[in-house]
Formats: sequence, structure tokens, C-alpha cells
Amino acid sequence: MRLHAAMSMALAVLAFSAAGISCRASHNAAPTDALATAVPPVAFDTTTLRFGSTAISVEVAGTAEQQQRGLGYRDALEADAGMLFDFHTVQTGELWMKGMRFPLDFVWIDEAKRVSEITADVAPEPGVPDAQLRRYRSRAPVRYVLELNAGAAARFGIAPGTQIQFESPQQ
Repeated sequence: MRLHAAMSMALAVLAFSAAGISCRASHNAAPTDALATAVPPVAFDTTTLRFGSTAISVEVAGTAEQQQRGLGYRDALEADAGMLFDFHTVQTGELWMKGMRFPLDFVWIDEAKRVSEITADVAPEPGVPDAQLRRYRSRAPVRYVLELNAGAAARFGIAPGTQIQFESPQQ
């Protein structure tokens, strides 16, 4: 029986080889690769942020699980949307681009809900091991950070000093 199983396995390997199929992961793998499909979905509450005459819908990452996932493993973000990270305390914020497939703007927001700084056009780092991913930190302590598509902060007219209004989260 063991000989039969071993021969079956050898034949399967040969068949995959002949078909050009590889079991080795590649940093250039498509978004539907095994890693991306193995990542379970995480649910987020939503809310609306207002600044000046602009309003955008955002997902709220308030739990450790939500913050760890963030926008990672997604292919895109709607033009008028974002993700708001609530650290629940004032601290030096830190973000990375783990699992990101598109560039972002980081809008660092203090406890008074005023923009303290913007880190614009942060590029994804595909294929870079987690330990080597660049960490982005706020210069001043913040309570929140808003992630937007790269260039959206400028397009929306968001700048240091902009006051942000938060609506209650929607479930």
C-alpha cells in the first residue's frame, strides 16, 4: 500500500510539473494567490467624516484585529472613502504597509480631531518581509490616523490644521 501511495504522489508531482504548475509562492503572485485567499475577512463599522464642505465614508478600525488588517489584501479603495484608525489614547502613531496593493496618504489627527500632519503618497512594498517593512510614525502624539488613496488628502484640501468632524459609527 505504501508503494502505491508513493507512486501516486510521484505521478501527481510529474503531472503538476508537466502542466507548469508550481507549489512555490512568488512575490509577484496575483491577488487571488493562496495567501490572499487564506486571509479571513474582518468586519468594520462605518462612519462619515466631514471637513469643510466635503464628506467621506470611512471604515473604522478600532480593535486590534481591525487595526492589524487595515486596508491590507484589498485591490482598491473607493475614491471618496477611507479607513479611520482609532488608537483610543493619545500616542505616537505607527503604521506600515503590510499586505497593501495600492499607495496611500496617512492623515494624522490629534485628540481634538484636528489634522497634525500628512504623510503623502506612501507606496506599497510587495514581497518585503514583515520585519523589513518601513514603519511610518507621526511626529507628534495623535489619537487617530485616516488612510486615504494617495493624493486624496490634497484633492480634498486636507492640510495640517484642518478640523475633522466625526459622525457616530454605523453598524
